[in-house]
Amino acid sequence: MNLVRCSVRLSAVMFFAAILLSGNLSASSFSVDSISAQAKAKKSKKGGSSVSKSAKDSIEYEAYRGMWYGLYFPLGWLVRPSLRGNRGEDDSVFFTAPDSTAEFYVYCPRYSGKPTDIEVNHATEEQISQTIEEKEGVRIRTVRIKAKDDSYTRVFEDTVAFIAGRRLVFGFKFHDASALKKYDPVYVYFKSSFRKFVD
Repeated sequence: MNLVRCSVRLSAVMFFAAILLSGNLSASSFSVDSISAQAKAKKSKKGGSSVSKSAKDSIEYEAYRGMWYGLYFPLGWLVRPSLRGNRGEDDSVFFTAPDSTAEFYVYCPRYSGKPTDIEVNHATEEQISQTIEEKEGVRIRTVRIKAKDDSYTRVFEDTVAFIAGRRLVFGFKFHDASALKKYDPVYVYFKSSFRKFVD
């Protein structure tokens, strides 16, 4: 199964380093209009905000605003907060497709922490592979995991900027090859839309 888009390249280290170290977006400036140069704002028929069609697919997106970050996820997906920070904020969130064949994940505490809700569950899962890349004080660990009953595969990318004391984790769970093909471009956009707010 080809997971080229889910694999980490050296350039990704610099991309995530820039996100984690910059912190140049205030929470008040996170809006449908500011999230991405590739996305244009529009009002949905129901009166909410969404993002128009991306360059690669016809998925519509809506904004998720955490305490320390913001990003866009597909319109109509189930949002399930998981780990909570000291102030009760959502440090990690799962986003599940309506057909339940795919799930995205983000973990972004104020500074650093442990994404305990994404690590391998040895009772039901097995780790297939792990790669670690380090450059200029940033480490990206990419882990591929498979369910023991073959019901799904998932990949997570755990980025730590040691000097700044920041951590960011993205995850993608899919049930089969068709779900991977359908949702991989959406996952790429989901990650690219991420913005870290100024503390």
